[in-house]
Amino acid sequence: TEMKKLASLLIFALTLATNASADSIRIATYNLNWGNRRSDQVLNALETAAPDVICFQETTVQSERFLRDRLAETHPHFHSAGHNGRYAGERFAFASKIKLTDLEFVPPTAGLFGFYSATLKRFDTSVRIINVHLTPFQMKRGGGVRDAMTALSSTEDKHAIEIDAIVDAIDCQRPTIVVGDFNSISTFRAPKRLAELGLIDAYASVHDDADSHPTWNWPTRPLPLALRIDHIFHTQHFTTTDAEIVRRVGSDHFLVVATLEFGEPDDTRESPR
Repeated sequence: TEMKKLASLLIFALTLATNASADSIRIATYNLNWGNRRSDQVLNALETAAPDVICFQETTVQSERFLRDRLAETHPHFHSAGHNGRYAGERFAFASKIKLTDLEFVPPTAGLFGFYSATLKRFDTSVRIINVHLTPFQMKRGGGVRDAMTALSSTEDKHAIEIDAIVDAIDCQRPTIVVGDFNSISTFRAPKRLAELGLIDAYASVHDDADSHPTWNWPTRPLPLALRIDHIFHTQHFTTTDAEIVRRVGSDHFLVVATLEFGEPDDTRESPR
């Protein structure tokens, strides 16, 4: 009798879990830093975040081979692409539990990287995912805070061109997620442009004072620079139910992950902060 009760409870719990996951997607963005040598830290961050889909930036052919092998059981749908420029980490990758289709790499119109997009079937509809990596700050390691702020400002013109190309590629009338390393704080041109189009900053929608939670750090002097420049934006087809930053030393960036529930908030839900 006790075994039957236990079995019934297990079936009930599995049913609830299936129903919950059927209406949500957990998506992560992770800039790996092309020179990263701490693959153990990268894998630990991924295990901790437990995403359905991972959008990587700054991968190399070597790191892609490693990730494809290590994630084969949990995320069997692995795809990568990139621009053949003069920098080692100009590539992108997707690792997904869900089959991806319509993969398309768009070469850079400005800057270095371009962007990489894919479609997955979820919620009985198609969801478009745009994996982005905007122009980075051009500054030398060990530079001061003033140097960093100058570098931030000088990238804005390139970001304007890059975000225009991304916006031209998306249709806000269909479920869309724009995710990646923006190399830009939330009030700068690229994130602001997406917000003006009605896309929602997932992390900021569930956290007060979101920009005080950095996703990237750099060893400036006398104090290190730390900023929130990795973002997950989504159309209003989704509601963010949780979002977190997983801090590991596998890269100069941290992994950012969000759970997106299909459907706009109802009147009984607390308003996003």
